[in-house]
Amino acid sequence: MEERAEDTKGQFNAEMTEMLRCKRCNLPYVSSRSTSALRLTYCSLFCELSDLGFSMDALEHMQKNEPVGADEAPKEPVAID
Repeated sequence: MEERAEDTKGQFNAEMTEMLRCKRCNLPYVSSRSTSALRLTYCSLFCELSDLGFSMDALEHMQKNEPVGADEAPKEPVAID
C-alpha cells in the first residue's frame, strides 16, 4: 500500500512541473487539459477568444469574400445636372 501512495505523489509532482500560467487570466493550468488551440498560451477557449477576439480554429476555416459585382466592368460615372 505504501508503494502505491508514493507513486501517486510522483505523478502529482510531475503534473505540477508541467503547469503553465494563462496569458489572459494568469491562472495556472495543465497544458494537456486546455481547450484552446494555443495550449501553451491560454488555459481555455474562452481566454483565447477574449484575448484575440477570434479563435485559431475559426481563423483556419475563414474564406475570403469576393466583392459583389467583381465579374462586372466598372460603370461610367454619371453627370449631375
